[in-house]
Amino acid sequence: MVVKMRIHSFTPSTFVNGPGNRAMIHFQGCTLACPGCFNSLTHSKNGGEEISVNDLITRIPLTVDGVTISGGEPFLQPEGLLELVIALRNQYDSIVIFSGFYLNEIQRIPLGPEILKHVDVLIDGRFEMDKIAEDGLRGSKNQTIHLLTDHHRLEEFQERNVEITIDVEGKLTITGFPTMDFRQGIDNEFSQTRDFIHE
Repeated sequence: MVVKMRIHSFTPSTFVNGPGNRAMIHFQGCTLACPGCFNSLTHSKNGGEEISVNDLITRIPLTVDGVTISGGEPFLQPEGLLELVIALRNQYDSIVIFSGFYLNEIQRIPLGPEILKHVDVLIDGRFEMDKIAEDGLRGSKNQTIHLLTDHHRLEEFQERNVEITIDVEGKLTITGFPTMDFRQGIDNEFSQTRDFIHE
């Protein structure tokens, strides 16, 4: 049986969502509804694109240093996520997942522990508006960077940067970890054309 996932977007190359040059996959669908979430376009279960793991894998350049998975909420599609991380592990050295669930919650999700066996770094926890982080690759201070293998060091997840892309139709995509002032400024300037992508 072909397992399919619903993703919001795929970025073949980014330098702001983990160490080195990484492919980025945003899953579609999230029920956590964190106030102030920067990725509200990923919340609907019906948006995005349905795709098989095999088709998604063919989009990822072999030259990237690793793959980062975010959302939406990846662990709400555990069957697809498990098949994806197994396939990624066969080809790429580094797998990072951002999740709104906490590690102890993931360990109770069906297939959660099995998924984590194939992941190098998990950045976990709900986004909390009153605890905005200014350091590390995390949205708020309650979120934790878990090194699940010895492949990475915590220092590799401290630098915060932003990438901005404007396509030929004028759609603005932001990924990375902008400050609140930056977010508000962009929102005011481009509120009609934005497609914000961020964890």
